[in-house]
Amino acid sequence: MLAGILIKRGLNEPTAAEAFLHPRLSDLHDPLTMKGMERVVGRILLARERREKILIYGDYDVDGITSTVVLRRALEILKIEVDFYLPKRLEEGYGLRTHVIRRAADQGYRLVVTADAGIRAFEVCQLARDLGIDLIVTDHHLPDKELPAAWAIINPKQEGCDYPDKDLAAVGVVFKLVQALFEAEGLSRYVPHFLKLVAIGTIADLVPLRGENRVIAKLGLAGLADPRNIGLKALLDGAGVGQEVSHFDVGFKLAPRINAVTRMGGGREVVDLFAVQDEARARQIVDQMNQKNLQRREEEDRILEQILERAQENPADFEKKFILVSGRDWHRGVIGIVASRLVERFYRPVLVISRSDEMCQGSGRSIPGFHLLDALESCRDLFSAFGGHMQAVGCSFQPKDYTSSLETELAARLETHATEHLGPEDLIPSIAIESLLPVEDLTLGFLAQLNELAPFGIGNPLPIFASRQVEVVGGPWILKEKHLKFKMRANGSAVDAIWWRKADAAQDVENGSRLDLAYSLGKNTYRGLESVQVTIKDIRPTDGTTGET
Repeated sequence: MLAGILIKRGLNEPTAAEAFLHPRLSDLHDPLTMKGMERVVGRILLARERREKILIYGDYDVDGITSTVVLRRALEILKIEVDFYLPKRLEEGYGLRTHVIRRAADQGYRLVVTADAGIRAFEVCQLARDLGIDLIVTDHHLPDKELPAAWAIINPKQEGCDYPDKDLAAVGVVFKLVQALFEAEGLSRYVPHFLKLVAIGTIADLVPLRGENRVIAKLGLAGLADPRNIGLKALLDGAGVGQEVSHFDVGFKLAPRINAVTRMGGGREVVDLFAVQDEARARQIVDQMNQKNLQRREEEDRILEQILERAQENPADFEKKFILVSGRDWHRGVIGIVASRLVERFYRPVLVISRSDEMCQGSGRSIPGFHLLDALESCRDLFSAFGGHMQAVGCSFQPKDYTSSLETELAARLETHATEHLGPEDLIPSIAIESLLPVEDLTLGFLAQLNELAPFGIGNPLPIFASRQVEVVGGPWILKEKHLKFKMRANGSAVDAIWWRKADAAQDVENGSRLDLAYSLGKNTYRGLESVQVTIKDIRPTDGTTGET
């Protein structure tokens, strides 16, 4: 089964399969092949020679935060004085701001390095140049047709860059800078220690987990089994993550807590967590992160409930090929998550906009095959700022400009773009089944083999299996008024099956009935005992046949 999955994913040769299953540090590419890298390394080392203080201009999501943490720690190891600026998500929104650069100039900074931002910051880069600041952009977002007037740019997506891996997260780009700096200074032994945080940022940013990203994610997750950083250890403990850290733990336990700080109005403390030396202070910060994460969930549920009420009142608005919704004073920190939830429910690209007197800000998510940033490009004259990539975008408007007529025009133009690029079949969600699997194979041994393919994500999807005529032998039960659980017979014993956010499907699952199931596999540990857990993706009543379809 494992060999068949590898072949389906294009790994037809043993050497390629071996490299995929067991990546090594030596598989990382030479960082100096990235355009601009040598110039940037020289400038940073010159700053040390001149005793210049460097300002890191970060970003407020997990990718930007981990980028800031990694670069800050690397510069400290190099004995360079460094500080950082983390944008205020709720006040400043997406992109670099001129007031930060002006203040940096007033404070005597002559070198500013961005982390996960700046590739479209034309005004800010020109201002930095005018003020005598060398602004280095490290970013991974898609550039515009022209590049801003930064002192240097490190972005594998820029034209003329021969770097072989274009899919790095921002923290991956920063990691390559750290690798280049440390190799230049004979400090390569420190490079592997950064992979833990780089893996968190990489997985959280939903970049393809293939090539160099897979090396980073696989080795970084393995390293998280033994966290040495006090703040990182406190975060893992506070999130309830065990010694075996998976991509699921990063995506659903660690990343939401890191994001929650800036989503709910916090800032520097999430970066400082990884620099504290006091365990009590680390636990205090993590407790605050947990509280903010609870607040984030409450806000998310409140906004989602309002939108779903609208969907009931005006269903036609949610049957269009592009869904745009806006609300007054919706919490800007959670609209991206709300957009993701709406994509899951309606299977259309979505843009959610929060309106207020201070700022109008939007966040969008897409479906496979629809390039969301291109959609915003088709309306670029309507935004004050925007950016992102194929699956996720952010945008902002001046409050005085965001009128009902502008929203109507924006919705119409996005709908037109979507109509040109999406056919009816693109709006039907599908599940790619890896293979039919006899329920007798649902064993811990098979799961251990399957986990050799991990970590899973874009570019290396979690395998989805299907089984026919599976008997329901317990339940169904509704958990937390949201989730559906039942027991199915597999390998002579009952196996737990969970269907997230599908409590409304309870009437389709009857004790004693037989179902065809599509599902993924995971491990459940309860009171020290391990068992296979089935995560349902879809069900249908069995038709009584056993033939493969």
